[in-house]
Amino acid sequence: MRGTEPRRVIEREETLGSSHVRLRSELNPARGTLGDRIVWRLSASLDAGAKPETALVDSPPPSLEMDGSKRAIAKMDRGRIKWSREYVLRAFDLGAVELPRAALPIVVAGRTDTLEFPRDTLFVDSLTQAAGGAIRPDRGPIQTPLRPVDYIVLGVVVLVIAGLAALLIGAWVRARRRKQAVPVPAPEPPERIFERALEALEGDVATLPRDVFYERLAHALRAYTASVTRAPALDLTTAELDKALGRDPAVSAKGREALIATLRRADLAKFARFEDEVAEAKGILREARSVSGRLVPQLGAP
Repeated sequence: MRGTEPRRVIEREETLGSSHVRLRSELNPARGTLGDRIVWRLSASLDAGAKPETALVDSPPPSLEMDGSKRAIAKMDRGRIKWSREYVLRAFDLGAVELPRAALPIVVAGRTDTLEFPRDTLFVDSLTQAAGGAIRPDRGPIQTPLRPVDYIVLGVVVLVIAGLAALLIGAWVRARRRKQAVPVPAPEPPERIFERALEALEGDVATLPRDVFYERLAHALRAYTASVTRAPALDLTTAELDKALGRDPAVSAKGREALIATLRRADLAKFARFEDEVAEAKGILREARSVSGRLVPQLGAP
């Protein structure tokens, strides 16, 4: 492996009979953010007697979009065959994303052997990394001595707090003496709370910055999910929430798919700061509404 910024190169060498092969995997850049374009280049250097065939690449994970529309290139260079192919990657989940397995069939002296490229992992961050040394280190708070007026203000604050505490205690004692039964309103259905949050977003869609709009939309979806399922949706990433709901037999598969698809679109727009049109934002609101009542359809059934 050579270097980590801005690209990473991993190489390995193999021998097929008398033919020497060098396999190389290169990520540029080595780290990315959500939705960033990252180039993954596979290359091989072969003796003139070897012939590379079509590369074999496994399907990427759901959180990784891979464009392999570019064709492979093979040419002679200083008596050796130089083969390469590029893929454009876009990641939609945070953390380490393992790249799919890739291999290259090679024909040497009428015999075909398949050599695997070195495995690599893409690391995805939520925000662009800040330039090193751009921020001064924190030297802590500046210590200043208290003045006489500071002691006077502190005494006044203590007296005010004591008076407020006495008023609160007196109000509590009077309430205990009255013993008036206060009717407790029936809890509001989660679907109604969710709908009210979406209505508020729909009214603000034309004025809110898109990152704020999608952050509020993702929070409303997660709060609704936490209220109708056993998953701690507010504390999980989108991928973790997908796995947690998939393990719950009470959760509808179609409802989970609709929820995760809407969250991923919101995450992409929120972290990439993508400014879409108002009509598209309202379309995502309609998708969010379709989640209501579908996650746990049997909830409340006898």
